[in-house]
Amino acid sequence: MGIMQTESILSTLLAAAAFLKHAVQDVASQSVRDAYEAAKAYLRKKFSSNPGATHALELATAKPESLIRKALLAEESASSDLDHDPELGRLVVNLAALLPPSAEKVSQTVQVTGHRNVVQVAGRDFIRTDKLVRRNTITPDERHLTVEQRERIREVAGEVADRLAGDDGKSNFAAVHRMLQRRFQVPSYLLIPRTRFDEALSFLRQQRAINRSHLRGRNPVAYQNDFYRAIFAGARELGWDGEQVYRFATDKLGLQTAIVSLKALGPIQLKKLAGVIQCAVRTKRASRVSVGTAKPN
Repeated sequence: MGIMQTESILSTLLAAAAFLKHAVQDVASQSVRDAYEAAKAYLRKKFSSNPGATHALELATAKPESLIRKALLAEESASSDLDHDPELGRLVVNLAALLPPSAEKVSQTVQVTGHRNVVQVAGRDFIRTDKLVRRNTITPDERHLTVEQRERIREVAGEVADRLAGDDGKSNFAAVHRMLQRRFQVPSYLLIPRTRFDEALSFLRQQRAINRSHLRGRNPVAYQNDFYRAIFAGARELGWDGEQVYRFATDKLGLQTAIVSLKALGPIQLKKLAGVIQCAVRTKRASRVSVGTAKPN
């Protein structure tokens, strides 16, 4: 099977989503629904390591007529190499074959050439206008986050989004994106300057800690694991090994029996220990700063 362009893949998927929003539940529409769900499920699996793309997929298919949501999906899935996936191509070709002609109008190609706007709809009709329409596009360059930095930001942003999930349990990526947009005054986190990567990562980690309590009732295991991570991250900065952490915990928590694993502690004890260690980390950082800024005699 030949290469299927990403634009065609996304347009076909969204055309099917739009059709199914209004389709009569007959055999034909059920066939489209089955093919659509198969293609969408495959994309979800392909995006499993890219929560931003997964979220964009849900947004776009919920409102397939939105060009902005489609553009966001195209942006977030750019690194997934969709147009070189033969299985995805097969699923989308099958879906396209099942779509009735009436659904084709959802998929449009817009071309702008010369000094005027030329709009081609479904490869047939042309409209020429002297009005020039400019649309903002998000095009990161060497000033912005690197690919590796974006992946790290997405990973921690996903953890924050999990904590901000609503009653339906779905991760709230939109809220995290708004946080980053407001904090760094950018239309997309992709445009955060790469020189501010550490600041962005630190900000997200703070939000992760601030919203940790949201996990307690919904996911107790993740709630405790988050404390383990905070405790050992602080210990590494203090230069402690595991044995030192256990001795410190035994002393600070006033335990009668020395512990050999943090799993022996309950959530309240873990929270207290994480707070005490973070306090020690802040003290160490402040000490380094004071030494570094002290003027020689």
